[in-house]
Amino acid sequence: MGICVLDKETIKEPRSSRLALRLGHDSLHALAYNPDDTASAIYRRLPLESSSASLMKSLEEVVYDNPVLLSDFLQIDILIDTPRFAIVPDDIIAGDSDMTQSLLIKAIGEEAASGEVIVDDMTHIGATIVMSVDSDITAFMRRTFNNPTIRHNLSPQCRYFFDKNRIDNAGKMYVNLRRDAMDIIVLGNDSLRMANTFRFRDIMDAVYYIMACREMLDLDPAGNELLIAGDEALRDEITPILRKFLGYVMPVVPPAYVPKDDEQWEKAPFDLIILPLCE
Repeated sequence: MGICVLDKETIKEPRSSRLALRLGHDSLHALAYNPDDTASAIYRRLPLESSSASLMKSLEEVVYDNPVLLSDFLQIDILIDTPRFAIVPDDIIAGDSDMTQSLLIKAIGEEAASGEVIVDDMTHIGATIVMSVDSDITAFMRRTFNNPTIRHNLSPQCRYFFDKNRIDNAGKMYVNLRRDAMDIIVLGNDSLRMANTFRFRDIMDAVYYIMACREMLDLDPAGNELLIAGDEALRDEITPILRKFLGYVMPVVPPAYVPKDDEQWEKAPFDLIILPLCE
């Protein structure tokens, strides 16, 4: 058995709270808060065994070791951080399950697409994320949590930044930094041009991926803005480097409902923070 870090003392009113979970390859992130009292937020990162053979068992142990996660929450959202996905235009799949499966197999390989195929419609963006998740994991989530909504972790970011970008319809690149990976989303002309995740070990690797993506998409170093969200320490490290090459590099401003200087919200992954605005 592991250690309980989330109990009824940390989350006192689950029925009045939203629970947002983010499942990655080595951790389960949990953010719980009352929508009417955002200062009540509780965030925890719960480590998992990272090998595919032990991930399912580790996930079960972490959830049962923190029994308040099993409570009847007001709403439960689960984000899956997986490389087993493809982004396709809505008009290509149009509800055709055979086409959806075929596109996913072409993008990630037949073996990788052997799990449950989940179609994550990003509504007004005109694109859909199709992902494959281990069937044991999705079955566990559905029988353990009350009516959870399961999405790819890029989905809320695409929706959130798309809505932000529509204000001036200018081409922008958005980067969400984590301790070992980053999401890059590029928007322009009222459309999604790119959304992908890149893993890195050194900050200069992250700089390389950002600059390579900009070159590939022919983004203007002076005109196309770069906005950075995510881990504050990594943002502080990478921003002065990028400003040597780009004319506009700025942090993403947190949503208005996030309390200023609140430690729980500051620690939480950006994609969990913006979920209420991406429904």
